[in-house]
This record gives sequence, C-alpha cells and structure tokens, in this order.
Amino acid sequence: MAIKPNYPSIGVNIIKKNLNAWQKLFIFFAGVLLISSATFLTQSYFSYQQVKSASDQCYDQGGFPKVVKSGFELKVFECNFHDKTDE
Repeated sequence: MAIKPNYPSIGVNIIKKNLNAWQKLFIFFAGVLLISSATFLTQSYFSYQQVKSASDQCYDQGGFPKVVKSGFELKVFECNFHDKTDE
C-alpha cells in the first residue's frame, strides 16, 4: 500500500486550473512576444556577425570597408584600398 504525501501539490493545481478568456489571450500574446523577440535578436546577431566578418577580412587585406545596410540586410559592401601613389 502506497502512502500519499500530506501536503497539497501546488504546481499541479495551477496547471489544471481553468483559465478564463483574458488569461488565455494574455498567455497567447506573451508567447507571440517571446517568439518575436527571439527572432529579432537572432537576426540582429547574425547580421552583425556578417558585417563584422566581412569588415575584418577587408582590414586584414589593408582595405577600408564601406558598409550600407537596410534593416538586417547588407545592401552594399565595398573594400576600398587607398593607394598613396594616386594622390
């Protein structure tokens, strides 16, 4: 015969509780906000890494990068080399 614990299981009661319409709507929008934020942060990070990598390679070759971005998209990237003999 198994002995049941004497204390109430709080976590299970919260999960089984019926949610009203406003609570469900709030949870839905919180989830959408969380997913949108994660997507935005991921795109920002990889956009930054793309520009950083290309710029570092340009600097390693002795050039000066020109970067034009629109949102997360890299529109123009040029690696300009300044030759002192052209002056």
